[in-house]
Amino acid sequence: MSFNGSLETEELRSKLIKEYMETSMDDAFNGEILETAHGSCYKISDSRKLKLNTLPKSKAKSNLLSDLKIIKGIGNFKEQKLNSEGYLTVEDLKEHPTYSGEACKLLELLDEENTSNITDYVTCRYPKSHPSALYSSCFSSDDNFLFMDIETLGLKSVPLILIGVSRFENKKITVDQFLLRDLKDEVSALEAFNSTVDEDTIFVSFNGQTFDIPYIKDRLNHHHIKTDLQRNHLDLMHFSRRAWKNHLPNCKLQTIEKHLFDFEREDDVPSSMVPSFYKTYLETGNIGTLIPIVEHNREDVITLARILSRLNTEMDI
Repeated sequence: MSFNGSLETEELRSKLIKEYMETSMDDAFNGEILETAHGSCYKISDSRKLKLNTLPKSKAKSNLLSDLKIIKGIGNFKEQKLNSEGYLTVEDLKEHPTYSGEACKLLELLDEENTSNITDYVTCRYPKSHPSALYSSCFSSDDNFLFMDIETLGLKSVPLILIGVSRFENKKITVDQFLLRDLKDEVSALEAFNSTVDEDTIFVSFNGQTFDIPYIKDRLNHHHIKTDLQRNHLDLMHFSRRAWKNHLPNCKLQTIEKHLFDFEREDDVPSSMVPSFYKTYLETGNIGTLIPIVEHNREDVITLARILSRLNTEMDI
């Protein structure tokens, strides 16, 4: 049952407060206190069996090289003309008097299999939601994908309250969530998030380029923490719209879950009510209203992995 109306939401709040009246955080979650240089936050961990479907590198490379428009200066008309002259792939352009330089540059990048450099090249020619950007990501190791989602007290300039990340490890998806027990834990949660990011990380989000990453940067600045979060980023909201906007009622995350994965959440708290539920926890100390926030966030980052798998599978058709 999805809780979208105010009456249902208030009934859920009351039910949770009653159900978890005598429950501690450790009893409710598989968690531990995580110490950082600036204090501590609460880390909740979970893992599930889940396979990430990826496009083979050979297929991704073939798809990229079959598109002459990826080369600077080539549009639809020019591609058709080149095709008629026998230039069917980028490899064929290696000896072309005009395009050989760019063709050789791209071929060298593909041979090096450096995801970041390939993505930079592709996104100079195409939007970041173009299928070629997904092809570029296929040159990365599965464990470089960091699926991420945040929960906040509002839309701007207020603390975030939960950061969820997940990664693939040993044919499982491992979810770590950094929860604020109270608002002073925010800097620790931000540090914990930073510790999950390395130079090879590829962020995977749903509207994260516009909201999540800028929000995290703003909160880092608020706490005078300097860090570089400039990474490759697959924002699956845009890929989903490109792939399924004509087949689904809308491309919201939970609509995708329902129609593509036959999954509908129970006792879910709407994103708009997350701040209110968290404030109830702060006011009462009752962890009941944290339960749907944590579950909502966990399902979000797992759904991101399912969406990326589905997109990669459909690219291979």
